[in-house]
Amino acid sequence: MKLYISPEKTIQEVQKAFQAEYPYLQLSFFTQPHRAFKGSPASYLVKDTSITLGTLMAEPKSGFVELPPTMPTFEAEALLEKTFGLYVQIMRKSGDTWLVTSTTDRLTLAEQNARGRASEHPNFLPQDEEFDYREQE
Repeated sequence: MKLYISPEKTIQEVQKAFQAEYPYLQLSFFTQPHRAFKGSPASYLVKDTSITLGTLMAEPKSGFVELPPTMPTFEAEALLEKTFGLYVQIMRKSGDTWLVTSTTDRLTLAEQNARGRASEHPNFLPQDEEFDYREQE
């Protein structure tokens, strides 16, 4: 998917565009960076989704970012940080909650989305995947 980023766009607009492609994933925005395979502290979460991305960017700029289904989660997060200075965490739907994907950051966006879809059927575990009990904390 090609995601358009600009200082005038709101967090909500970017989240909706991302979820149109990956309905079981969500971009959460933070005021501070996190390391790959680590979660962001909740105190840094930007809760007001009506604010513009320009307020989060050190150097506001516009452009497209390519987030293909084959891209690992940690690479997508790093790309948004490197290209636009945006600190994001990709969350995955699990039933009625959103999980931080830090323990599964090596999975592609398509694989994360498939796990989110599978969570609608709690007795279904995709073939050839081990269950990661840490995601249920």
